[in-house]
Amino acid sequence: MKKNIITIFMSAIAFVGAVILPQQASAQEDDKVWSIGPEVGINLAKYGDDGSDSKFKTGILGGGFLTYSIRNTHAFTGKVLFSQKGAQDDDGDEKQTLNYIEVPVIVRLFFNRDGAFRPNLFAGPSFGFLTGVRNKIGDGDYEKLDDYGDFYNTFDFGVTAGLGFNYECSPGTRILIDARYTHGLTDISKASNTSIINQAIGITAGISFGI
Repeated sequence: MKKNIITIFMSAIAFVGAVILPQQASAQEDDKVWSIGPEVGINLAKYGDDGSDSKFKTGILGGGFLTYSIRNTHAFTGKVLFSQKGAQDDDGDEKQTLNYIEVPVIVRLFFNRDGAFRPNLFAGPSFGFLTGVRNKIGDGDYEKLDDYGDFYNTFDFGVTAGLGFNYECSPGTRILIDARYTHGLTDISKASNTSIINQAIGITAGISFGI
C-alpha cells in the first residue's frame, strides 16, 4: 500500500516536472515573480498503519510561505507551518496531539493562467519536526508529555498533494485557498511492535504579496 502511494506521488511530481522544465528554460527574467505571505487553517488528522482504527481530530495549521512563479504557468513554494497532528479514539474520550514544525516544498501547475482567478494543482515532499506531544483522557485537561522523544521519532518525512485557488484582488496581491492531503512515510513510533504514520487533510486560507 505504502509503495503504491509513493509511486503515485512520485509520478505526479515527475509529470509536473516534465511540464515545467522545458518552459523554465525559455522563461525571461521579467516573467519571474517572488511572493510571500501568511496562511492559516485547520488539520483533520489521524494515524495510519497500526493506528488505522483511530479517528480524525482537528488541529491548528498555519504559518508563512515564499513562492517563486514563472510565466503564470507554474511555481515553486516553500512553507514553514505550525501543524497539529495526532488522532482520537472512536468515542473521542482519548485524544493525542502532536505538534510539528512542518516544511512542505511543492511544485504548482496553474490553470486559467491569464485570468484573475487561477486554480492549480500541487505536489511535493514534506518535512516534519516534532516539537511536543499532549494527551487528553475523558474530561480532563491535556497533559504534556515531557519525554516524548523516548516514544516518538522527532522527524517525519511525507508527501503532500492537493488543489489550490487564488484570486488577484489587486495588482500583486492574491487571496489563496489550499486543500491538501499529507501522507507520512516515516514510522513515528519507537515501539518495536507498533507502526504508526501521520495522515492529515489540511485546509488553509492566505494572502500573497508580490515582492
